[in-house]
Amino acid sequence: MLPMPNRRPTIRDVAKHAGVSKSLVSLVLSDPGKVSSLRRSRVEDSIRELGYQPNLAARSLVAENRHAIGVVLGELHNPWVLEVAEVVREQLQAAGFDVLFSAAAIHDGQGIGTAELQALRDLRVSGILVVGSADDAASFESALGETPAVFVGSGREPQANTAVASIDDEQGFGLVIDHLVSGGNAQITHISGGSGPVAALREAAYHRAMQRHGLREQVQVVEAGPSLQAGYEAVAQLLASGKRPQALACFNDLCAFGAMQALDEVGASAAVTGYDNISLSSLGRISLTSVDSDSQDLGRGSARLLLHLMRNPEGKFARQIKILPRLIVRASSEVPPRSL
Repeated sequence: MLPMPNRRPTIRDVAKHAGVSKSLVSLVLSDPGKVSSLRRSRVEDSIRELGYQPNLAARSLVAENRHAIGVVLGELHNPWVLEVAEVVREQLQAAGFDVLFSAAAIHDGQGIGTAELQALRDLRVSGILVVGSADDAASFESALGETPAVFVGSGREPQANTAVASIDDEQGFGLVIDHLVSGGNAQITHISGGSGPVAALREAAYHRAMQRHGLREQVQVVEAGPSLQAGYEAVAQLLASGKRPQALACFNDLCAFGAMQALDEVGASAAVTGYDNISLSSLGRISLTSVDSDSQDLGRGSARLLLHLMRNPEGKFARQIKILPRLIVRASSEVPPRSL
């Protein structure tokens, strides 16, 4: 008898339909080579007829998912995360692994925490890759256990059985300030990314680059956040206060989009730069100068790093890679500077 249409068929339904034991069905699913072709065919026919789909979570309670890697995505509002994740998926699948995605909604600005990693670890995946900011104050040791993990663009340092793939933000913001200063700008305001670890790294890089150019007195940081709305509100308030900076060096591209909108609404002009060079930045109506963090290279490098860590967890190899960025200059930063 077929199972009721309003419930999902179980392994017991398959066993009953095929006239075999539940343990035999489990063996067909986990190691079909150990089952005779006749009995295996009966089970596989029942699976197809019933439309049975293995429950990955249930199977993980009894066996490690040796061919699965978990990928945690934070900052889903930022296309950069998705661009990196797509490259990661291609690389891991090409290496023979299934990829399980988990999305993390970050509300406190501190980044991905332990809960998201624990959920994937409970599925007994072979490795975990985190794309986006991760809480730099959190200890992931208990959440990860022995599961190897790579943090991509997180602002964390490598620890224990973890590795880190990141962008050289020191060079990235150095390129931004060099470019803006060479265009005649001295009053360069940093629109920050909030309180997260990556935001802190980029803000510190901004300070050092300004000091290198002898512009310590011109340093100004406006607290914002990593979203378009945060960039818009921060710059709108800045303009409402009567301040008119020559240039805005924004935390990321989305923040820069909001800054440009705020400038447009009041007819103000300023050179604007972003960071990450997401695909939208190249659109003609936006034409945003941005630091290209090379999502292709970062995705490929982080996937290779995780595979290396999984195959050789005790090996002595570099557990941190830094991608050297380049500046893509477009129209947004070509605004002629005003006299101070």
